[in-house]
Amino acid sequence: MAADYTDLLSLMGDVLRAVDRQTEENKKDLARLTTVVEQMGERMEQRMEQSDARFEAIFNRFAEAVADGFIRVEKKIDGVKEEVSELRTDVQHIDQRLERLEARPSTDPDVLRRLSVLEDIVLRKAS
Repeated sequence: MAADYTDLLSLMGDVLRAVDRQTEENKKDLARLTTVVEQMGERMEQRMEQSDARFEAIFNRFAEAVADGFIRVEKKIDGVKEEVSELRTDVQHIDQRLERLEARPSTDPDVLRRLSVLEDIVLRKAS
C-alpha cells in the first residue's frame, strides 16, 4: 500500500509559499530600513556640520574678545608708562630747581616751601 503524501506535499507547498512571502517582505523591510539608516546618517552629518560651525563661531568670538582685552590692557600699560615718564620728567625738573635753589643760599623761603609742596604732590602721584 502506497502512502498518501498529498496532504504532506500540500502542507510543504504552503510552507514554502509562506517562506517566499516572508522573504519578500523581509527584502522590502531591509530596503526601507537601509533608506532610514541612510537618512539618519545624512541628518547626523548635517547636525555635526552645524555643531562644528557653531563651535567655530563661538571660538572665534572668544578669541576676538581675548585679543581685544589684550589690546585694551596694552593701551592701559602704554598710558601708565607715558604717565610715569611724565612724572619722572617732573621730578627731574623739581630736583634741578631744588639744586639751583640750594646752590644759592639767599633764596626766598616761600619759594622753597612751594617747591617742597610741589615735590610732595608729584611723589604722591607717582606712588
